[in-house]
Amino acid sequence: MGPVWQARLSESPRHDDFPRSFEAAFARLQVVVEEAYVSHAEWPDQVAAAIRVAFEFAAEDPEAANLLTNEALANGSDGIARYQRLVGYAAGLLVPGRTLSSDGALLPGSLEHSLAGGITMLVAQRVDRGSAAELPGIAADAIQFALAPYLGSERARQVAAAE
Repeated sequence: MGPVWQARLSESPRHDDFPRSFEAAFARLQVVVEEAYVSHAEWPDQVAAAIRVAFEFAAEDPEAANLLTNEALANGSDGIARYQRLVGYAAGLLVPGRTLSSDGALLPGSLEHSLAGGITMLVAQRVDRGSAAELPGIAADAIQFALAPYLGSERARQVAAAE
């Protein structure tokens, strides 16, 4: 049996039930992200692993990624609230970086949500264009984008380049 994220959304009945379908896809994403995140001791590597596996998840199951992003945004206030919860979850993974930054106290309060929202929108755009398969190939760019405010550009680039 393969990784959890290989069980595609299309294999479980949707019955046009957006809330249930969203929650099932979000739970599957959280499992793979959490497993990747805790498999590393250092925070920068945790974030890198989480982004890589999230991009792999989207590439392997673009229908689930579309549900979590584009369909959520198109589903009125309930969908937007769920999308915001997804972004909030991703933002929460970035918060520990403030303690690693010499300028952590000076970073804008909205930084983590802005970074997570930008990365989530990148996924949404690729999925919407039918280009979800490209996501693993651009994970390093997203990792560098997420880590640079905390670690500086050079260190973020090093973490992003490491496998």
